[in-house]
Amino acid sequence: MPLASVVSTSMIYHPDLAYADGTKRCDPGDERCRQNGKLDDSLPKGQPIPKVTNRITYVVQMIIDVGERMEYDSGFIRFGLYGDDAPQSVKQMLLFLTRGITSMDKSLLEDRLEIDYAPVSLNDSGGIVQNICPDKGIDFGVPSQSKAYAKNRGMRAVGPDFVPQSRPVPTLEDEAFPRMHTVAGLISVPVKGIGYGGNPKADLDEAFASAFTITASSDTSSVLDKANSPQRQRVIGQVIDNESMEFLDRLAKLPIQKKIGRSLEGGGPPLLKVRVRDVDVQKVKQ
Repeated sequence: MPLASVVSTSMIYHPDLAYADGTKRCDPGDERCRQNGKLDDSLPKGQPIPKVTNRITYVVQMIIDVGERMEYDSGFIRFGLYGDDAPQSVKQMLLFLTRGITSMDKSLLEDRLEIDYAPVSLNDSGGIVQNICPDKGIDFGVPSQSKAYAKNRGMRAVGPDFVPQSRPVPTLEDEAFPRMHTVAGLISVPVKGIGYGGNPKADLDEAFASAFTITASSDTSSVLDKANSPQRQRVIGQVIDNESMEFLDRLAKLPIQKKIGRSLEGGGPPLLKVRVRDVDVQKVKQ
């Protein structure tokens, strides 16, 4: 979702980190730490599980790490996908979550004798929480295909033969919209498909940085459901249990990096790195 323009940077918390006026922030790894840098003793509880309005054909579980210190926490978000009602979008989502999307423009390769490339996958390409719009929604994606490729191969950087995956074609704007963004816990993708979110002017290396969104409230419908809006998205699934809704609320309240890039409603990338560690997909038997 384009809750914010694509931003590739991340910042790790340091105890001496302070606001411009010198006041100290709370530790962002503390569950009580909020976007304003102050502690709040009301721990995240999570909103109600969305009502099931469409048949769920696949169940996905994402294991997510918050921060890079052992004392910080991990959790999971488990959600179902509406494979009957948005089949092309769900198929694309499943590829992105598992073995990856391969959509390179073959014309770029005509004069290349040797090339380096890899499918772009949330599970294998350094998938992270890219942006948080406080209490509204969370973007997941792969901020840089080249950096993910280099990291997976133990390289400092990719060489001149690396070619990133392009945005998939054909686009999916003609597919049906199973439901509107009316509650927290809905999974949605850009109306044209994965690869078309975030900053439309971003180069191909960053095309999948804002791949899909999980809504954290009902206060996103005016932006995400408006026809002809560049931010319009398609709901293709929903969170399915209370534990996942509680962890979603935890993520939506994480402190964020403000004044970095352009964002909606004061959103931005999380102050701590939030990484997707593992993804599991199961098909639902009829």
